[in-house]
Amino acid sequence: MQPRCALFGLALVVVLGACGRAPEPTPATRSTPVSAPAASTVADASPTRTATQLRMRIDGVEWRAAHDLFGAVNPTGHDRAVIIAGSRGGKSANEQSFNLTLLGVDAPGRHRVTSERPASGAAQISNLDAQRFLAGNLFGYDLEVELLRRSTNPDLIEARFSGSLTANDGSQVAISDGHFVYTGTD
Repeated sequence: MQPRCALFGLALVVVLGACGRAPEPTPATRSTPVSAPAASTVADASPTRTATQLRMRIDGVEWRAAHDLFGAVNPTGHDRAVIIAGSRGGKSANEQSFNLTLLGVDAPGRHRVTSERPASGAAQISNLDAQRFLAGNLFGYDLEVELLRRSTNPDLIEARFSGSLTANDGSQVAISDGHFVYTGTD
């Protein structure tokens, strides 16, 4: 469990530390994605070039981030990382926040983020309801992410994703039709 705690702590520090300021660009290194893009578990909606947005279906119900949308490519001190984040609901104990961190990412392509391999990244959502206050992270996650765009200066990110998160009560939370666009200029 210690590697997962450290990974969550790192993701949280990076997201919170980078809020409100643009990350310093670092040169991207070359490598091959985990696997070549293929049609299967990732949402099939065609990508659009629009303003910053984060949306998905959670257990079949539409979920859209309304504030604190954030994306980062290679944030200061973390080469080969992509961060996706957003929240909805009021700034209260009921606010729902989603975070997805990809690690070891050098280029667009298909990447699997799973708790079976914490070095791949982490994913979580908070406060789905009173019984499920946390899904993903230490409880488990398995997402297929198709990174469509990834560049720096300014950070540009577009990704589609789907998979599942395990909630604190042991239930599975299905994530489908996930789409994130971050233009770095919004």
